[in-house]
Amino acid sequence: MPLDLEAFQKTRVYQARATVAEVLEDLRALAPQPKGAPDVKPEPASRQTDGMGRLGKGLLLATGVSLGVLWLVPLDQRGELFGLLIFLSFIMPLSGVLALIASWVGTRSGFPMERSTWPEMRFVDPYEEQRRLLLATLLQRFQLDLLDDTPVDVTLDLSFSLNPSKCVLAEEIHGKETREDFTNPWLSLQGRLADGTQLRLSVVDLVRMLQHTKNLPRQVKTGRKRRAVSLMQVALRVKPERHPGLAGLEKRTRDAVRLPSGSTLKWVLVAEDRLELRVLLDEDWVAQAPAPSEVPPGKARKAGAPKTDASRTATMMLLSLCQVLNHSSSQAQPGNVRSTS
Repeated sequence: MPLDLEAFQKTRVYQARATVAEVLEDLRALAPQPKGAPDVKPEPASRQTDGMGRLGKGLLLATGVSLGVLWLVPLDQRGELFGLLIFLSFIMPLSGVLALIASWVGTRSGFPMERSTWPEMRFVDPYEEQRRLLLATLLQRFQLDLLDDTPVDVTLDLSFSLNPSKCVLAEEIHGKETREDFTNPWLSLQGRLADGTQLRLSVVDLVRMLQHTKNLPRQVKTGRKRRAVSLMQVALRVKPERHPGLAGLEKRTRDAVRLPSGSTLKWVLVAEDRLELRVLLDEDWVAQAPAPSEVPPGKARKAGAPKTDASRTATMMLLSLCQVLNHSSSQAQPGNVRSTS
């Protein structure tokens, strides 16, 4: 079924049951389009300040013209226009001067005159494109292990994490501090591996917004903080008869887990028919970190610590679980241990 871009733009949610190749084609269609035409480039911040400058000059010019016209009015009729004279000689010039000052301040500061609001625009998700890239990268990596021509179920939510519909808790703390907790389950991927194992991968963003209000003389000061992590889950469901003794391998599963920096093991579940890992990722993860050879030396020094590689984290989680399954299946067939490399 062809991708309906118009429907996606309304909901920012992509859902599909299709082959990996079809999903990858849809994800390429969802990629940001390059802005080639000059008229679609973002407007510079100076546009608003230029408008204020033109307004100020216009008011001063109108004042001068009006005073010139008033000067031509006979003296015996000027008394009737005294109120207009006061308006023209004080209010309009003052408004023009204030507009010019505002234009000058805006130009010097380099910022637009209009401030963005919280939370809709101040804390904009920086990961919309990273989410799309993460799903595409994982599908490309898992494509060889997935059953040929078998559809996968995908849900990719690119909407804002601080959407009011995703708020799970809003409360007031100590009278002057408020807290809002948001849960955003933005990725779900389900498929069947070539050996029959069912794969389920999901990512949930957990965001907490704190707002503190302090009353000061003649003003109210408000401070806001954002705390967020991403919870990644990888689960495998198997047939118990093919993996005897799986339920007793929880310790071995914990020992087998290998994770990159920036990720922390949160949960391990081992049962007779399934394995599950949950890992916390730092908020500033990337879909795929560049190799050290791809980063210029100058930028590498400025960048500091590398960001968490989310696709590598998911891959290592899956490999860790497959290693445990390999061990459990080999118990039923001694001497027939499959390779996990």
